[in-house]
Amino acid sequence: MVETNSRYFYMVITQKRQTKIIPIAGGKGGVGKTELCANLGVRLGQLGYRTIVIDLDLGGSNLHSALGIKNKNPGVGNYLSDRKLSFESLLTPTPYPDVLFIPGDVLVAGTPNVAFAQKRSILRNIESLEADYVLLDLGSGASNNVVDFFLISNSGILVSSPHVGAIVNAYSFMKNAVFRFLQRAFSGETKVERFLRKQIKERRPGNPVKVAAVIDAMREIDEAEADKAQRFIDLLQPNLVLNLVRGIDDLTIAESLRDLVDKNLGVDLQALGILLYDEEISAMYRARHPVVSEDADRLVSVQIDRLAQKIVQSPEFPTLALATEMYADSYELMGIEAQNDLAVHAERTQTTDARNYADAEEFIEVLSAQKKQIKELQGTIRNLTIRRG
Repeated sequence: MVETNSRYFYMVITQKRQTKIIPIAGGKGGVGKTELCANLGVRLGQLGYRTIVIDLDLGGSNLHSALGIKNKNPGVGNYLSDRKLSFESLLTPTPYPDVLFIPGDVLVAGTPNVAFAQKRSILRNIESLEADYVLLDLGSGASNNVVDFFLISNSGILVSSPHVGAIVNAYSFMKNAVFRFLQRAFSGETKVERFLRKQIKERRPGNPVKVAAVIDAMREIDEAEADKAQRFIDLLQPNLVLNLVRGIDDLTIAESLRDLVDKNLGVDLQALGILLYDEEISAMYRARHPVVSEDADRLVSVQIDRLAQKIVQSPEFPTLALATEMYADSYELMGIEAQNDLAVHAERTQTTDARNYADAEEFIEVLSAQKKQIKELQGTIRNLTIRRG
């Protein structure tokens, strides 16, 4: 945990813990964060790791749907409204091995409006859970609630699609998270707190305030506090999952996001991996079953397994255990993976098309045979009619 004088500051340093707490956020809705949380949690369980998935999309909880579980058990909303409930009593069994689930609001009114003391209680209880991995499905957008839950640990996953709007929202989320992080870290330290508040208010579109410039300006107030701020920023190690990828060119916009986050925010946004667009996946999600439990050979299941393997094979996650002698960084590795996946996808699509074509030809043959039989039958009927006449 980060040491600070502020009672508003609370962050778990995941590298130092056996239980890895991984918040999963997206700058906007529709990028697939809930489905990723469900499938990644199920896959970690399949690999033999005790995993807890928690729905913290308060006011819009639907992780139970992605898991194929009915929304009938007490959840975080009940915990906030009923002091008699313990947080551990919310743990719910799932049909999947080594996976437990904590529901979200369960339709409890007022849950989206969570006081800081309540958030702090949730965060402390999450930290005390006994598991190998705790995955947090967060809400969309960059509200204080969502950002505060993202900052429970330094190992958040940011999910985005390659569309410009989604990437802009992903950057906006990271920007809000970084400045919220600094504000909370120095809350109660009057001079620095006032300075940070002023810097945030003075941000203008097209002229973003760079974190490096903010820290340099802090040195004029207190050099030791500026050094502390830099250490805090260095702790953040978010990972990007690029979803709904259709082509290799989509990775370019992800690299642009990385460069912008590094340039303006001073944060190293690593690439955890990609998930290709699959038009049949939406139907599978609507069927309310994690893809990894239904079709392990499907390409998206293979990709989710790859994400899970990167996590479990990185004992100091979110620091990724990369074979840098084979590729320069996580983005070059993501490019290699994308090229391979796109080739596999193209091959499978061609095979399916060929099979469909063969099926179509066979169907046409059956229809032709049926038409021939019908004509023969019609001829027989005419002959019988003529004879009777």
